[in-house]
Amino acid sequence: MLTISGLTKAFGGRTLFADVSLQVNRQDRIGLVGPNGAGKTTLFSLILRNESPDDGEITFERNVAVGYLPQETAAVGDETVLELASAISPEFVRLRRQVLAWDAGHPGEADFHDNAHDRFNELGGYQLDARAKKILAGLSFRESDFNRPAREMSGGWVMRAHLARLLVQEPDLLMLDEPTNHLDLEALLWFQEYLRNYPGAILM
Repeated sequence: MLTISGLTKAFGGRTLFADVSLQVNRQDRIGLVGPNGAGKTTLFSLILRNESPDDGEITFERNVAVGYLPQETAAVGDETVLELASAISPEFVRLRRQVLAWDAGHPGEADFHDNAHDRFNELGGYQLDARAKKILAGLSFRESDFNRPAREMSGGWVMRAHLARLLVQEPDLLMLDEPTNHLDLEALLWFQEYLRNYPGAILM
């Protein structure tokens, strides 16, 4: 799904990569091992086309979905932990709020259909919520955390919520930059087991 051919990249006279070639196939598990500053984050940036190589090519098969967890915590708006974890798209976030607000005001009318409900269901809305809750629990979130504003959580917990979002999205290629930095032992053991069964390729 991903082919790197003859990749070369240097910074300030220091060569990070010289004529590197790599093939990533579906369900591959690839670990990048090296000291800090060896170029792991730069390689991810090159794959994501946030930077350009000095030489070589990086190509994807068509319609490959890529998910990336950076080392730094991404900005958080007013979403709750659960909204952040289930945010597969801006449209989904908007529909989720709209549908759940209607449902809360109309108990007992779960079979109601309108354009918002139909589209929410089409996107797998209720199933995604259940999936996000299960993944959040695996990453040691308590149920009482689900509806807390994510901005109230520490940076490490926000990073876990972003990790949960990627696992909910289940991209074809999961790129993780130091994903275990903020995980306790219980969450780490759960995460390792989850990755064993992950259906896509993993680069970390």
